[in-house]
Amino acid sequence: MTHDASPRPAPPAGPQPEPRSDAPLRRIAVGFGGDERSRDAVRLGAALARAAGARLDIVLIVTQDDPFTAVYPPVGSISGIVADQGAAWLREAEEMVPADVDLTALVRRGASVAEGLIAAAEERGADLLVTGSGVGAGRITAHPAVEALVHSSPIPLALAPAGYTGTDGVTDVFAAVSGTSGRHQVVDAATDWADQLDAELVHVTLRAGESAPHPDAGAETGADTGTEADAAEQTPRAVVAVGRTLAQAVRRVDWPQGALLLMGSSRLAGRRRLFLGTVAARILSRLPIPMIVMPRHEHETDQTLETDHTAHAPGDAVTAPPAGTAR
Repeated sequence: MTHDASPRPAPPAGPQPEPRSDAPLRRIAVGFGGDERSRDAVRLGAALARAAGARLDIVLIVTQDDPFTAVYPPVGSISGIVADQGAAWLREAEEMVPADVDLTALVRRGASVAEGLIAAAEERGADLLVTGSGVGAGRITAHPAVEALVHSSPIPLALAPAGYTGTDGVTDVFAAVSGTSGRHQVVDAATDWADQLDAELVHVTLRAGESAPHPDAGAETGADTGTEADAAEQTPRAVVAVGRTLAQAVRRVDWPQGALLLMGSSRLAGRRRLFLGTVAARILSRLPIPMIVMPRHEHETDQTLETDHTAHAPGDAVTAPPAGTAR
């Protein structure tokens, strides 16, 4: 099996300009396995790479055979079949990426899909790992590979919702903030992302266990109580969404099709690792846009990592950490 594919030739007009050396997104790795969740991930990775001028790696992980487990019934070597299928999947993924994106497709082996993706992303120097969540708008699935990633990745993890198209590009970067603490990792990261992606910066606070302040009949959001961006540049727009449940609060936000939501990791995360907490999982199950989960910084304090301290209202069912990508 070929373990590295040659980078795709650049289009006649040449590749996009290189991002700054201090830009948050210079190389993006996408896990792919031929299923619909993987296609969601490729669309998100391509949209981000195109907006950021970043390089894109599409990675197919082939899990290593356990030498202590015999195959039954005996079928002989299947390495050729796996190689052919993997090559076909990578060709499909390459066709989904616009020609002006600097793209490399590669195959790696790993003890598991999650371990293989993390190792490949670190080897390639990726700033972001992208996978398809298979969830969104109330849809919840479970997959061991993504469940492992959301509990252990040392690299920021982007979760593409089910059915993500990427046709709107990247227009808005939302930072999930608690509203009770000062500047912290997610705010800083979202500011840098918005700057590189040339997107609007929005600070969003989601509050459960409260009634909407303006419960007008037929109002779907009615929760944008923040200030509009004023004359000073770089001033983020602020949105506060409240509801009886967290799901209701999420539904009250007018999420643009081209938006992203950045969230911090749970307090349970190890240093320089990420961990999708129960509140983030609830938000993800209703979120119609991609979520980016950031690992904990080495010196991060506990109070602003993830919205686990937000009010938990009855009726918000705890969802298992979602998943879904290459098998």
